[in-house]
Amino acid sequence: MHKTSLVLNSIGLAVSFFCFLHCVLVILVFAGLLAPTLLVIRFFEDPSNHAMLIISGLTLASLSLITLNIAQPSECNNWSERFQINFKRLYTPNYIVGAAFLSLSFIVDGIYSELSVILGALLLLSMHAQKLLKNN
Repeated sequence: MHKTSLVLNSIGLAVSFFCFLHCVLVILVFAGLLAPTLLVIRFFEDPSNHAMLIISGLTLASLSLITLNIAQPSECNNWSERFQINFKRLYTPNYIVGAAFLSLSFIVDGIYSELSVILGALLLLSMHAQKLLKNN
């Protein structure tokens, strides 16, 4: 695994886990099992902060799946042959369904938004963990 991929997957794993943890805590608040005074809950009550967390999770997941191959200048004639970008791994089921659930959280409100973020974050979390474990 390249250093860039390792860094992207590690940061993506952390963001997805934080997103998952936050939503579980919010559901515990909805259930009355936890007081809503925790900083992590109050900070992400703001919709722009919540959206930033979701968008950063999707961005890191996308970047970790895109492959960039750079050929040596002597091996190719023009610029477009030198840089090959492969988007095929963006079509994996974990990424597509996880991105769909995270995107759905912008449309629905309340507990349903939190549940969709939990499912999406878990799918992206499993994707990052699988990539990190497979390549070690």
